[in-house]
Amino acid sequence: MRITSQQLTSGKGFHLHHTLAYDEVVQFVFSGMKKWNMASLTFYMLNFIFLLSLIYQAYLLLNSNHITWAFFGLSLLFGFLVLPVLLIPVHELIHILAYKVLGAKKIKFGADLSQFIFYVTADRFVTGFRELIFIALLPFFMLSGLLLSLFFVFDAWISFSFLCALFAHGTMCIGDFAMLSFFLENEPSDLLTFDNVDEKKAYFYKRRK
Repeated sequence: MRITSQQLTSGKGFHLHHTLAYDEVVQFVFSGMKKWNMASLTFYMLNFIFLLSLIYQAYLLLNSNHITWAFFGLSLLFGFLVLPVLLIPVHELIHILAYKVLGAKKIKFGADLSQFIFYVTADRFVTGFRELIFIALLPFFMLSGLLLSLFFVFDAWISFSFLCALFAHGTMCIGDFAMLSFFLENEPSDLLTFDNVDEKKAYFYKRRK
């Protein structure tokens, strides 16, 4: 039976471990990604691979006479600006899909342009570490797979744009990996979290031992 937010806040079996206000997300993300654990290392390793692939492909293109400098610049603009912007709502829709698969009902999309963050919350829906892995990483792997597939299907500058977008989107997923990093640093099997949308806060509770 799923644990409810009321059970967490009752004080029976759980205690409040951390509170995260939505306007403190940027600090939370950078703090989490300074820790060395499986989440942060995976994020840095995969995006480093994406970057190396991008640099290598740029070298091949510019030395093969298959693309002009004008089209190379266009591909950079399309891959680092246009495609990532278009992918933002798709990314968040995949988060919504993950929440729905797990049974969440009150799902909301939000944005804080002052921090340039976009997010999906499920009001008072309690999740543990295993569920969070699914929610957090589903957009990263689905869209990375899609962009890689498009890279191999298309030719010339448009193909390179998909590789640019792969790296851009990968770095944009830093918040998802930061949440996993926080769990890993705080005994993930004992940590549960839920959002209170009205208060614009996320609460983290730990099991009493």
